[in-house]
Amino acid sequence: MTRKTLSVANVMRRGQFFLSLGLSMIAMVSMNTAGMSQSPSEADQGVPTVVKRQVYPQGVTVAELSNGLTIIVQENHTVQAATVRCYVKYTGSIYEAEHLGAGLSHVLEHVVAGGTTTKRTEKEIAAIIDRFGGKTNAYTTTNFTCYYIDCPARHVKEVIELLADAMQRVAFEPKEFERELKVVKQELADGEVSRSRVLWKLLNQTLYLVHPARHPVIGYLDVLNHTSNEAIIQFYRARYIPNNQVFVVVGDVQTDEVIQQIAEQYRGIPRAAETYIALGDEPPQVTPRRAVREMEGDATDIAIAWPTVKLTDPDLYPLDVLADILARGESSRLVRRLQREKPLALRVDAASATPEYVRGWFGILATCPPENYEEVRRIILEEVYRLRDELVPENELARAKKKKVSDWIFERESLQATAESLARSYLATGDPLFDKLYTERIQSVTSEQLREVARKYFVPDRLNEVVIAPLGRAPKTASEGLQSEESDIRLVRLPNGLRVLVKRQARLPIVTMQVAILGGNLLDTPETAGRTALLAGMLDKGTRNYTADQIAELFDDLDARVGFLPGRNTVVASLNILKENFAKAGDLVTECLLEPRFDEGEFAKVKKLVLDAIAQRSASPQAEAQELFADLLPADSPYHILTGGKRETVERLSLDDIKQYHRVLLNPANMVVAVFGDINPDEAVDMVEKWYGKLTPPADAPKITFDRNNAIPNLVTGHKQVQKPTAVLLMGYPGPSIRDEADYTAMMVLDTIMSGYDYPGGWLHEELRGAGLVYGVHAFQSTGPAPGYFVIMAQTRPDTLAEVVQRVLKNVEKAKQGEITDEEFERAKELLISYHAQQNITIAAQATQAALDELYGLGYDYDKKFDERIKAVTLEDVKRVARKYFGPFVLATVSPAPSFELPASQNR
Repeated sequence: MTRKTLSVANVMRRGQFFLSLGLSMIAMVSMNTAGMSQSPSEADQGVPTVVKRQVYPQGVTVAELSNGLTIIVQENHTVQAATVRCYVKYTGSIYEAEHLGAGLSHVLEHVVAGGTTTKRTEKEIAAIIDRFGGKTNAYTTTNFTCYYIDCPARHVKEVIELLADAMQRVAFEPKEFERELKVVKQELADGEVSRSRVLWKLLNQTLYLVHPARHPVIGYLDVLNHTSNEAIIQFYRARYIPNNQVFVVVGDVQTDEVIQQIAEQYRGIPRAAETYIALGDEPPQVTPRRAVREMEGDATDIAIAWPTVKLTDPDLYPLDVLADILARGESSRLVRRLQREKPLALRVDAASATPEYVRGWFGILATCPPENYEEVRRIILEEVYRLRDELVPENELARAKKKKVSDWIFERESLQATAESLARSYLATGDPLFDKLYTERIQSVTSEQLREVARKYFVPDRLNEVVIAPLGRAPKTASEGLQSEESDIRLVRLPNGLRVLVKRQARLPIVTMQVAILGGNLLDTPETAGRTALLAGMLDKGTRNYTADQIAELFDDLDARVGFLPGRNTVVASLNILKENFAKAGDLVTECLLEPRFDEGEFAKVKKLVLDAIAQRSASPQAEAQELFADLLPADSPYHILTGGKRETVERLSLDDIKQYHRVLLNPANMVVAVFGDINPDEAVDMVEKWYGKLTPPADAPKITFDRNNAIPNLVTGHKQVQKPTAVLLMGYPGPSIRDEADYTAMMVLDTIMSGYDYPGGWLHEELRGAGLVYGVHAFQSTGPAPGYFVIMAQTRPDTLAEVVQRVLKNVEKAKQGEITDEEFERAKELLISYHAQQNITIAAQATQAALDELYGLGYDYDKKFDERIKAVTLEDVKRVARKYFGPFVLATVSPAPSFELPASQNR
């Protein structure tokens, strides 16, 4: 939970806003709105007028209408997309008053989002959004609800009308209401077997004994069961009022047009009585508190926390810095001690949570094998309490401050993150640009302040601890003016065969380098599964010139976002960094990749972590189903191999095995290096040639072929019995590779028709989610340069597993029979094109896409022709691939039952 970015999704962890506001607030302009008044005819028709308008830096405008509605707009003309959001204040779990614990706000979120209104039906709303390829969703927090639609910019007016309609005129159609209630109740039941949800709920209930922040956003099932539908509807009418709503629009828009369009949608909707809910304060904690729960799984989860401050307290800033010093980055204190020096913990994070409505908390969260619990707990407390006695060195403090600056820059890449930042900052502090102010104030934090807050808050008498242990294993003891200069991608082939892709994109001072190498399961066998994960884990654990600790500290000093990532078909070295540090960081990434030290001690630690991660699969029914599914696939298929390996294969692998794998893997003919960002392309090529130009192909380089078997001649089934009260199924049909352009593209359209592609929808979602049979269902192509599988995955109740399987097969048969309407076909193609327009927004995503497409033989500019390929698909193409690929299949099921068999009629 360490804050990796300054996204205001985490604004509650920030510090005070009002202190010295008049001295340090970013300059803003308050404008007289007389010139923006509506004409007399408009006023007569009840269109609310702008009564207050404030213009901030970065093109941000905040306008308040006469009916109390607030509008925040930021223009961003570098992309042709936009996000439109509406935040409803005085909703969320803490504001449910006499219905506290029912989760009314969360239920409403399900019913309101895309639900029938008095103007149009649910299907009509979905059809409109599908037509322009919008992506819509909603979420509820402790203190507000958010609804959003991402769309191409030219459809913003339509999206504003849809959201405004939902905020005013939900019809509460009985069938939809009951359906969503079923979904929420199933989500509540599923939450009781989710370790992360249980941990979070126990932590809040331990920290807060009185304040409503102790109650989960989703509520409690028994309270919801005793809450009438009329009470939920009345809550909507009382809280979804203009003066409780904040509209946020970010993207390729015109501010005045957006404000006018939103005002028009609230014609005749007056201000309502102001909402006031007295929350009270949480009493001071005077003694330690501890909660322990046993759950199925092999690991122990720990949360250790101390009460701290609200958002407006100046102690926020040093507390946030301490969280980063403890557990952000490889060289941070707890990561170094719990993962680097000894592989004691699978993960460790620190958080400083500081909401505006109640005093917050500072906490450490860790996951470890149960036998390590005592030592992990001791080290956590040792490092936290050490902060009370010792001053943090200046270089360590400077490193943490530098991260905050780069965080603020990186978060501005995404329209969605920008909109969240503006909204949450405004809701919490009244300043939409609080993130920037926060970043500036962090820079003034001193080592003395860090020690002072540590002494003030990290007190043993106010310690809170939550532990979730395996069954029977509970512990018995306790930037303005940036230009959007952009070039086309350029391909350069070095003399050794290495391909280099370069592209200048100077909107932000960021550079990304992605080094993609063919390998992974294309080289591994079932006997060597896990080599890729072990190698990736070893690449930053020491080089010719640096120890593992030195590498971690250097990357953290540079605030380099580095990953050595094991994939099914590749190993990728990924670097994202501010441009002024690119040369140094790129040099170190290259040394890690080409000259790892392969230290025996570090290998033992990495191997232990990989084995612990394998053991963790038993805690997730989805992971167990995925592992079973892979086991059932043909042995010579890359999809039969788990990239992370299995315990028996990983235990057999030696350091010599990893060295040999590394040696044959580094073949420049099978590598692509992509450098995108605020950099001169010629300089980028020179750097890559200096780093990789001397690399030569190994004499015994293995031949990598994409011609691999994925055939399923006959039905294959497998079942695993678990104790978790849920069921998961994976059904897989042989499918094309991404290199089989015609079939792969047609299958994308079929996937969209059946399950909405990368967004829930389609036949399967409508039938199974509509009937309340599943919490989630989705289909996807699990494929790559070697042919893979079309997979359908669903999670349901154990007693409905057979029915879900039958209904899935019914829809597969429907596709085989070609029962696809022209309308479904055309809508699916439009959706795919619209979805694609909103993907690969960041330069890192663009660089990765280009590198992989080039590596797989598709060409670095393959993605540019996506729309053309989709438009070329015919309805007959879709029917043809359904008939071609939907034959014998693999079925993996997981449930509490000892076995599962297909009905005889389906056992073909």
